[in-house]
Formats: sequence, structure tokens, C-alpha cells
Amino acid sequence: MVLGETSAFVLLTLAATMLASVCVISNASISCAQRMARGFYILCVVLSLATLIYIILGDNGVVRESDRFFLWLRPLLFRGWIVIGVGISSAFLILLNFVASLKGVAGRPAVRAFISAPAVLSGLCFSVSLSFLCTEVGKLVHLADMRQFFALSGYAAWFLYFIMVAETLGAFGLLMSRTMIPAAIGLMAIMVGAIRTHARNGDPFSDSLEALHLLVLLACILVVRLLRTRVALAQPCDGALGTSC
Repeated sequence: MVLGETSAFVLLTLAATMLASVCVISNASISCAQRMARGFYILCVVLSLATLIYIILGDNGVVRESDRFFLWLRPLLFRGWIVIGVGISSAFLILLNFVASLKGVAGRPAVRAFISAPAVLSGLCFSVSLSFLCTEVGKLVHLADMRQFFALSGYAAWFLYFIMVAETLGAFGLLMSRTMIPAAIGLMAIMVGAIRTHARNGDPFSDSLEALHLLVLLACILVVRLLRTRVALAQPCDGALGTSC
């Protein structure tokens, strides 16, 4: 039996989340957790830049936009489901550690070292930021098609340009600490609007998967950004584990 796009997306997301959770929880070394966090950031950068370059090559005709092109584009857009798996896992684990800290219970230092690592949050933000920039590149190349889609969806032409500007500003806002939270909230609102528009138009749910993917990641960014400091400060001093007071 061949899975549909939506079913495949859900199953791959769950599998990636479980795998990421196992990797984080099973690790017992703080130094290893920090290396994992840095490795995740590097992977986010590499996959995101590869996606942007691939889209630009396709839009400029260097790579022919055939069925094979889109076959490879889908896993690139979803970053092989690695980023969303780590994002959901980190957000879930950071929520658990936050609740535990409220009860005065200290979680495992190695787990907290990973989920509160700046590299994890930076990797999530970089991936989502590049995703929106890739989207803007696609909209500019297919501007006539986008104008038609917005018109058929009942929106004025100026609204397309407003969304493009808002998404671009939000993409850059995710990369700066002071604007990360409002940028994430604003982009989440746009993604909810995109999903609602597809539903109202009667489009298949698979057309909303990219927006859903970004919506979930933006929610993870908010959770990690708001709670990571609290979880990091809750880490006890333990010389044997390599932490310091």
C-alpha cells in the first residue's frame, strides 16, 4: 500500500521525533550533548543552504523542474524530517524539565545541556528562516501564478506583497534574539492563515503540509526560546559531570 503525502508526513515526523528523543535521552555526557547540539546546528545550515541553492538552480533552469526534481525537493523542504524531529523532541523535553523544576526536581544534566544549548535554538531558527526565504524566491519567480492564487482565494493583489514583505521580515527577525519571539508569533499567524485559505478553497490537505511543517517548528522555537534559560539555570553544579557553579 502506498501512503498518501499527509500520512507519510505524519509518520516520518513521528519517527524522527522518537529517534531524536531516544538519542537525547540515552546520552549521559554533557560534553557529548553539547557536541550533538553543535552538530545539529551545522546540519541545519547545510540542509537549509542546499535547499535554497537547489530551488534557485531549478528556478533558473540549471536543473530541469521534472518529476525527479520535485521528488528530491520535498525531503529537502522538510529537511529530511530531522529538524522537525529534533524541534518537537526538544520542545517536549524542555516542557517536562520545566515542570520538574517547578516541583524542585532536577532532570538529567546531559538532557538539559542539549535542549538548552544555544546551538539547538539557532539551528531551528536558521532552518525556518531559510525556509521562508526559499518561499519568497519561489513567489517572486512564479509571481503571476501567486497573484492568480490570491485573487481566486478572494484576496486583493496588495495582500500578496504584504505577506511577502511580512514573511521576509519575520525570517530575518528569527535570527535576532530581541525579535525572535514577535517574529515567530507573526509567522505563526501567517501560517495559520495559509492553512485556513487552503481549507476554504477546498484544496487537498497535502497543499498545507509546508505551512503545517513551519507552524510546528515555529511553536517549538517559541517553547524552547521561552523556557531554555529557566531549564539551563536549574542545572545543578556537579564537578563529576563537568558542570560549574
